[in-house]
Amino acid sequence: MFTNVFGNEKNVCCGLVQLIEKESELDEPPTKFPIPLISVDVNASIVHAVAQVEVTQVYVNKEEQPIEAIYFFPLNPDGAVTHFQAELEGCVIKGIVKAHEEAKEEYEKAIENKTTALLGEETKADIFKVRVGYLKPGSQVKVIIGYVTEVKNEPGTNAIRFYIPTTVAPRYVSPSEKDEKAEDIRKMTYSDTSPAPLTLKVAVSLQDDIKSIESPTHSIKVEKQGPVPGKQSWQKALVELSGTTTDMDRDFVLNILPEQIHKPRLYSEKMADGSTAAMLHLIPSFKLDEIKTELIFVLDRSGSMMGQSIELAKNALLLFLHSIPADCYFNIIGFGSSYHFLFPKSVKYDDRTLKTAIKHAKNLEADLGGTEILKPLKEIFGQSQIKGYLRQIFVLTDGEVSNTEEVLGVTQAHAHKARVFALGIGDGASHHLVEGLAKAGGGTSAFVTYNESVDKKVLNQLKNGLQPCLIDIELQWEGIQTAPAVEKSTVVINKVKTLLGYNKPLESVSQSTTGNKQSPKRIPPVYDGSQLLVFGLFNSECPSSVVMKALSPDGPLTITVEHSTENDVGTTGMLHRLAAVKLVRDLELEISGLHFQGLDDVSGLEESKKKEIIEIACKYGVTSKYTSFVAVDVKDEKPSMENWSMETRYVPSQFSHGWHGGFDSGHGQFMQSYSMACSFSKRSVGSIKSTGLRRYSLNMKKSEVNEVDRRMSTTPVRLACKLSAGRRFSCKEEMSSDSSMDDDDEDDDPVPETMRKSCTTKLTMQKLISLQSFDGSYLLDEKLSDIVDVSLKKLKEDDKKHGLPDKVFATALAIAYFMNKLHSEKDMWELIVLKARKWLAKNLSDAGQVDNVISMAASSF
Repeated sequence: MFTNVFGNEKNVCCGLVQLIEKESELDEPPTKFPIPLISVDVNASIVHAVAQVEVTQVYVNKEEQPIEAIYFFPLNPDGAVTHFQAELEGCVIKGIVKAHEEAKEEYEKAIENKTTALLGEETKADIFKVRVGYLKPGSQVKVIIGYVTEVKNEPGTNAIRFYIPTTVAPRYVSPSEKDEKAEDIRKMTYSDTSPAPLTLKVAVSLQDDIKSIESPTHSIKVEKQGPVPGKQSWQKALVELSGTTTDMDRDFVLNILPEQIHKPRLYSEKMADGSTAAMLHLIPSFKLDEIKTELIFVLDRSGSMMGQSIELAKNALLLFLHSIPADCYFNIIGFGSSYHFLFPKSVKYDDRTLKTAIKHAKNLEADLGGTEILKPLKEIFGQSQIKGYLRQIFVLTDGEVSNTEEVLGVTQAHAHKARVFALGIGDGASHHLVEGLAKAGGGTSAFVTYNESVDKKVLNQLKNGLQPCLIDIELQWEGIQTAPAVEKSTVVINKVKTLLGYNKPLESVSQSTTGNKQSPKRIPPVYDGSQLLVFGLFNSECPSSVVMKALSPDGPLTITVEHSTENDVGTTGMLHRLAAVKLVRDLELEISGLHFQGLDDVSGLEESKKKEIIEIACKYGVTSKYTSFVAVDVKDEKPSMENWSMETRYVPSQFSHGWHGGFDSGHGQFMQSYSMACSFSKRSVGSIKSTGLRRYSLNMKKSEVNEVDRRMSTTPVRLACKLSAGRRFSCKEEMSSDSSMDDDDEDDDPVPETMRKSCTTKLTMQKLISLQSFDGSYLLDEKLSDIVDVSLKKLKEDDKKHGLPDKVFATALAIAYFMNKLHSEKDMWELIVLKARKWLAKNLSDAGQVDNVISMAASSF
């Protein structure tokens, strides 16, 4: 026997020594190092439909050797980074946008010379990777990241929805993904605590009075500050967190409601070099006749959807199923590591298929492993279409995937076959995937956090899917001598019978980086109630007005929007940069779609578009898939003589609120049983710091895990109202009656009487919806009698008195009850009642008597 030193262990008595991998064999936590990120401060400025956001990160090296700090920070994919600088030892180092390979080479050369340098690059459109290299011991650096982004309206409403993402939820990386970006995501680390305290302020400026500003995600303070100096028609408000700081575990969301309905406006921005950017802001309002549809619901059932997310998705799916029109086809696909179709192909909507679908929806679980959506989408796009019925695809997901570009590419390549609508679920849903799917598929997107109601968002999505959108759109900039180059909104198909591209979309022509430009080049589909932004970039002139004409089944729809000096937004350059960002994002999407168009060789087209992206991004100073910011400490030109070896430290991101990844909290590893069920590996979503997550036992069965989730998310009162941050609540039927743990929850969290009444109303409405037949009709029976609280005997007497068939009277009665007793829940029952009214009109001898019949039925209660 002898003694020796192994790692940190001294005087180890050894005979035969066998070295084993510590993490995998001994399950010991990895060595902990001080987190170099010590604070994050966010300041945002909203100017109507555009926002500039500045993120200040402070890094300190608390170790005894130089480090490279790497932090993956979330961004809004509707924007891009436009400003990147560092403050080091009293000096400001400004970043420059260069082609990614050139920027990376310059950064690595500086590190080799032991010089502090910074690199800011896009891992994905919604993930910004910050590398602070060769930060010397004891040094502090302040990194300032500025980005510009679009601020959208809440679809179907007059409210503006602004959000600031604060964390990147763990993303599933397929074992087949080997590229640099996938490896970046694999290397991301996570913790259940915030890597640093977050402070946040938002200045809101609207060309209108501000009625209210609320947040469904955070507690806030709002100070209305009156008119903007020099701009009397503009009003300003300041928003701050109620507390000093907050964790970075969810999107920060603001819902801003103006006093007046949005008016179409033409904004402008003139820079010192004489160039002008103009922005048309329009929220269109129109109604077109419904179209016959095939509706395919694609539901995320991956492990990250466990808990509240899958419950929200199930509720949304049930509402979809009850609200779709009688004359349609439908199907449901669940996806994870594998995917399953409810029916082999879409089926006709009737009572039998509806009952099958409802039973299926109620029993859905997040039990299909990783998030692999590409294969099911390919299969859906490859299925033959039903003659006379237009395919509409509705995706419900948290969007935690890494192969976003491929998913968007295949969607864009098949946009002429099907429209895609997407609903992002949870407090950390991926906006890049959800909004990207809708953009690529010519649909609309919406998001629901855990503190929001899903009803209105679901029905607005369905309304969009049931009516035509406007796609053939022309825009004319008045007062401009040279009009910008544009493309037709509709995809032009090559009808020349040639072996080189017959019946495929014609390629777009690149815009020069000089001359007047329109952004986007091709105006996207226009939907009722959904915001449209179109930019014009002009060398010198400012348009006096813009004329928009859109062709519809009912003929052309037009609007003229005049420019006003009140719509001048200053000289910040945000309109110029956002216009450039829109051009870049469109080109990136076109590149993604090239690989799914069946072309033999796309390298030439891809290289051409890549070159165009780099030219635009470098000219306007914005990041992209192919451009990055680099900043080098020029004052430190002499190489350090210290014999130091630089260590790399990853700043952990905080798990997003409500994320369920199936990790063992004791060792930061995947649960054995869950990882097998989900086909995850430890490298699938990156490394996990030791956390205080829900403590599941490694030998728990999946059913036992689900029971823990259920007990933590339900309260067994007769009408259980689950409060969430004091803003929203959800209703559940009685789940159990013998759990002492649940009874304690009830005593600790009493439900206010007003919320109990609202919960009762919701449950009554859900029961009434569930009684409706697929065609919109109702039966006159005890179930309907119980809901309207009138005896069945009296209802039959009233029916006989009016001389109506039973189903006609029952259907009119249900409509009357919705309208009179459940009016506050109209957002949820609107399409239910529309379907019932259509059935009534078909089954009355005089369709014009529908309202009279409903009034007669209403007299029964």
